Amino acid sequence: EIHEEIRPSLPLVEKMAQIATALEGELPVTLEITVSGEVSEHDCSILATSALKGALLATGMEDVTYVNSPNLAAEKGLTSTVVTEAECEDYRSMISLRAAFSNGNRVEVDATLMGIRKVEKIIAIEGFDLDLPPAENLLFLRYSDRPGVVGSVGNALGKANINIAGMQVARDEAGGEALMALTVDSAVSANVLADLKKETGAKLVQTVSL
Repeated sequence: EIHEEIRPSLPLVEKMAQIATALEGELPVTLEITVSGEVSEHDCSILATSALKGALLATGMEDVTYVNSPNLAAEKGLTSTVVTEAECEDYRSMISLRAAFSNGNRVEVDATLMGIRKVEKIIAIEGFDLDLPPAENLLFLRYSDRPGVVGSVGNALGKANINIAGMQVARDEAGGEALMALTVDSAVSANVLADLKKETGAKLVQTVSL
């Protein structure tokens, strides 16, 4: 039986795994979920399955369910684990997902459920602080911070008739590495992604459909 306190975390972890997998563009080999704060008091082991399901969905697999995702993942060499920590400094509860890939890359996504209504929030990706409600169509850019990038992104999406619902820029320092996260009203095609990459010189331009 899944505890009521855990239930809202299931779709959140699934989305976190979708984002991590889409950002790297391939299926991870391991997913490590750390649950900290109040939620950690309950049995969180089901979240390992949420993560598997999300990662598989992100690679375009269909008909992935809670029942079949552990077997499907095992066939593809993907495993997931859950660890809990009682302490959580900034939030009542927080979840971190670390995805490791066969090429040695890692992607970390942190999230929380805010307030009484337990609103889903992505609070960091790769250590860049965000305040991002996971929406159906997300767009991420990793680039070297410089003037004009935000304008270029707006222009390229405007030209493609894609409406921006929200945009956030996180950076480690002025002129340093930056991560832009956008919520857009429609899916972003490969052509538009290529255009964005050319216009901005970003090292990563990736869309995520949840």
